[in-house]
Amino acid sequence: MKTFKIHYILCLLFVLLVSSCAKDLEPYENQPQVYFFERATDLNKTRITTKSFSFMSFPSTVTKDTLKIKVKTMGYPADYDRVVRGKLIAEGTTAVEGVNFDFIDGVVKAGQVEGQLWILLYRTADIKSRSLQLNLGIAETKDFKPGVIEDNFFSVSWSDNLVKPSNWDGFISLSAFFGTYSTTKYRFIIDVLGITEFKLQQSARVPLAEGEYSSAMMIDFKNRMKEALATYNNTHTTPLTDENGVLVTFPN
Repeated sequence: MKTFKIHYILCLLFVLLVSSCAKDLEPYENQPQVYFFERATDLNKTRITTKSFSFMSFPSTVTKDTLKIKVKTMGYPADYDRVVRGKLIAEGTTAVEGVNFDFIDGVVKAGQVEGQLWILLYRTADIKSRSLQLNLGIAETKDFKPGVIEDNFFSVSWSDNLVKPSNWDGFISLSAFFGTYSTTKYRFIIDVLGITEFKLQQSARVPLAEGEYSSAMMIDFKNRMKEALATYNNTHTTPLTDENGVLVTFPN
C-alpha cells in the first residue's frame, strides 16, 4: 500500500511537471531566412563564393544583362512567390551601384526552397579596359532575413573584355591543364577551341552534368592547345607572348 502511494505521488508530480512545461513552451513561429547556395558538383558539394562574367561574346547592342546567384531558404515553403535581394559590401568593391550595376528583385517561387538572387550588370565604357568587382551579402526583405553567416558573402566580377575564370586556380582548376593565366593565353584558347567557359567535373564518381568537362576531355584540350601553340610559333617570327611579356606555354 505504501509503495502504491509513492508511485501515485510520483506520477502526479510528473503530470504536473509536464503540464507546467507545456504552458511555458511557445509555439514555433516560422522566420524565413535565405542564404547563398552556389555549390560545385563534387561529392562534397563544395561551396562556390565567386562568379565572373564577360560581355565580350555579346553583340554591341546588348548594354546590360542579369546575373543570377542560387540561394536556398530556411523555414517552411510558402504558397506565394517571395522576394530575395542582395546588398552591397563596400570593402573590396570597385563597382558603383546605380552606375555599374543594380540589385533587382530575385525570387523564390511558391512551394520552393531554392531560388535566385538577381543583379543587373551594365555594360559601361570603363569595363573595356578593366574588370569591376562587387562584393555582396543578403539584404533583409519583407519575405526573408539573412540566413547562414558563412553563406552570406559572394563576389562577382565582370568586364567587357576577357575575365579570368573563377575556376582557373584552386584544387580542381583550369591551371592544371592550361598553366598560369594570362589574357593572351585565354584568348588563344578561345580562338583555337571555340569554348569560352570550362566547367570541370569535380569527381569521376559523379556523372558529368550538362556543360561539364571530364579530366580526359581537358587533357585532350591541353594537347590540342600545345599543338596549336607549336604551329603558331613555327609560323610567326615572334613566339606567342602575353601582355606581361612572358612566353605563352602549356603544362606537360
